[in-house]
Amino acid sequence: MRVSYNWLQKYVDLKIPAEELARRLTLAGLEYDEIIPVGGDFSGVVVAQVLAAEKVAKSDHLSLCRVDAGAVEPLDIICGAPNVRPGLLVACAKVGARLPGGLEISARKTFGVVSQGMLCSQQELGISDDHSGIWELNDLLPAGTQLGQDVADALQLRDEVIVVELTPNRGDCLGMINLAREAAVATGGSICYPNLAYEENGGQAADLISIEVTDAKLCPRYAARLVKDIKIGPSPLWMQKHLLAAGMRPINNVVDISNYVMLEMNQPLHTFDYAKLRGQKIIVRPAEPGEMMTTLDGKARKFLGGEILICDGEGPVCVGGVMGGMESEVTEATTEVLIEAAAFDPVSIRRTARRLGIPSEASLRFEKGVDISNCDTACRRAVQLLVKYCGVTACVGAVDVYSEPPVPVKVNLRYERVNQILGSNFEPLEIKEVISRLGFGQETIAPGVLQVSIPSYRRDITLEVDLIEEVARIKGFERIPKTMPLNATVGGRSPQQQLLRRFKMLAADCGLNEAVNYSFIHPREADLLRLEAGHPWRHYLAISNPLSEDQSAMRQSLLPGLLHTAARNLARRNLDLRFFETGMVFLPAADYAAQVQPQEILTAAFLLAGRPEESWHGQAGEYDYFSLKGIVERLAASIGAGRLNFQACRAEYLHPGRSAAILLDSLPLGVIGELHPQVAENYQLDGRVIVAELALEPLFLAALGRGNQDHDLPRYPASTRDIAVIGSDAVAECHIEAAIRKAGGAILRSVRLFDLYDQPPIPAGQRSLAYALEFREDSRTLTDQEVDEAFAAIVRVLADKYQYQLRQTGCCEHPAE
Repeated sequence: MRVSYNWLQKYVDLKIPAEELARRLTLAGLEYDEIIPVGGDFSGVVVAQVLAAEKVAKSDHLSLCRVDAGAVEPLDIICGAPNVRPGLLVACAKVGARLPGGLEISARKTFGVVSQGMLCSQQELGISDDHSGIWELNDLLPAGTQLGQDVADALQLRDEVIVVELTPNRGDCLGMINLAREAAVATGGSICYPNLAYEENGGQAADLISIEVTDAKLCPRYAARLVKDIKIGPSPLWMQKHLLAAGMRPINNVVDISNYVMLEMNQPLHTFDYAKLRGQKIIVRPAEPGEMMTTLDGKARKFLGGEILICDGEGPVCVGGVMGGMESEVTEATTEVLIEAAAFDPVSIRRTARRLGIPSEASLRFEKGVDISNCDTACRRAVQLLVKYCGVTACVGAVDVYSEPPVPVKVNLRYERVNQILGSNFEPLEIKEVISRLGFGQETIAPGVLQVSIPSYRRDITLEVDLIEEVARIKGFERIPKTMPLNATVGGRSPQQQLLRRFKMLAADCGLNEAVNYSFIHPREADLLRLEAGHPWRHYLAISNPLSEDQSAMRQSLLPGLLHTAARNLARRNLDLRFFETGMVFLPAADYAAQVQPQEILTAAFLLAGRPEESWHGQAGEYDYFSLKGIVERLAASIGAGRLNFQACRAEYLHPGRSAAILLDSLPLGVIGELHPQVAENYQLDGRVIVAELALEPLFLAALGRGNQDHDLPRYPASTRDIAVIGSDAVAECHIEAAIRKAGGAILRSVRLFDLYDQPPIPAGQRSLAYALEFREDSRTLTDQEVDEAFAAIVRVLADKYQYQLRQTGCCEHPAE
């Protein structure tokens, strides 16, 4: 941001030099990069008056001028400008003068006459690009100006520009008035705001123009005012100087005033030739795909759809917030101008400006967000300047489409919290004085609590810590002691984070390699997994600005990433695949509403494929369902979550009959099984692929709820019994085991399945299950009768509940050695 020191002085009475102001702004958080002297980049150029001008013989355009430059004798100067005439006050470069670019003026003989200097145009002095004639100063010089006085001093051309490097959150300081507020706070001065008063006598604006906004999200406010009887011409010199200091080229009064107000109030404006607006209406709407218009740079623009277009009754006339169109351009023939001040969606403006390749000062401000409450104020300021300096007739009122004024932001500030965060000891009166200097409203709502009303132009302040930062920068960062805050705490992992870290270390101990994949996937993954049309995973969250189509949806499962990882490894002849991954999956809201935050679930996924490497004791077989089941059970037991159950289930992407649901007690956690052959083929995977996926949060909560399960070594011996039962193979083994544990009571400490047999002589449709049971009491040795009673209860429950009958029993006592 280029800040003109002279311009800034219009709002704040600065009694310090530019260097000191830059230093104070830097201490207040607005760091300056450099200070650039501008204007008056010449010497020896004085105010002079043309006394006489006669045509030079043998020349069709040169004139011999007698010029009073404040010396004893007039100067003879040859001039080729068409507007030279007696009585004209001019900028005269005397012999020895230096002009921008290093040109030095010397006496030269032309047509037999020695020219003793040069009468300068604005271009030759670096003021503007105007070189149509010599610079006429009659209406520019202040009263009391003496002939021979330095032109730069007489016209106050010299200025200093402070280049301020703004942080992204301070987009408000792209406006001079907001920067003046900062300068007033930094210097202790007061701010003077522009006078917006002017007469309106040109008819009701609402009767002359209608405005319609079809999408309030893209354009929450659109204000417009109309002026008549305008004459296009140059803008005032002081305005041209300020624009040049800010890095903008003066063009004409209408364009210059529009740019001046944008720089002053941080509100971009756009001007339309009212007569060229077909139907005398403005329609703000999204562009249709393939729609086209020609912008002011003469280029035909084709839109993808969704860009903000400003249209008249027949079609687009402006790319909203980016660039105007040729259809409504203000020209020298324009006599009526419609002035637009709007607030546009920052994301849409940024996307459009980047795609069209036409970023501008206006689009920059819209991207950072303008003060929506300031739109009509900026519009009135432009009309006031046009009335004052162009003599226009202002129409009455504005046409203002304002969808919903923003709710005023109020933030509570605790004095104690300020000092806790900063490690300071500021008194409440000091803090209130800072808030007052910033121009924020304040009210004490409780002892030690100040409610601060945030102005609409300070969009960066929404939280208490934002206000605390304001106190710090205004009081001075150097006043904050270099000590740790009293409430400083040592960071650390939460219990869940510690469990996750342990879980991953245990997975690595099981021989698994951790994979890390993007959270973004291709929408076609649902097809590769053979998911049914109504499967929840088909309702994915689409990314609004994806890097590519392959990463255009948020993942709802970790499996696609692992399957692609496996395919890449197999393609490179890595034939022993043991992968795991942990991360978030993202499930849309129940009604798939885009505005509702998705549910994020911490998940773990596993994949085994191929066969282990050959070892000294022979070639191992392929990985199978039980290989991964054992790993998952071991991980759950190792973190203390308890025993998992597995129950047959069906999943479209798993092999029928070789898949199971993973349960913790009766709570479903996920699934495990062999990948369906068709899915494996879709992912270009050969052979058997075993996968599992489960939610980690319930597992971790169970582990944390059980606490530390470590116990002393048992002091009393255990009694062991074997039990073999026969029954229907339709009953899940996990149900049999659960019934045994429940019936055995508190003294049953261990249940282990050690045999499953379903061959003859076992009848078809049945199977034999054999378990090793361990009974123990911590405080004494169990009697045979107690063990027999528990055993009998187990047999009775299995027979009554599942019709499983006792096949054979074996009883042996194994006292602990």
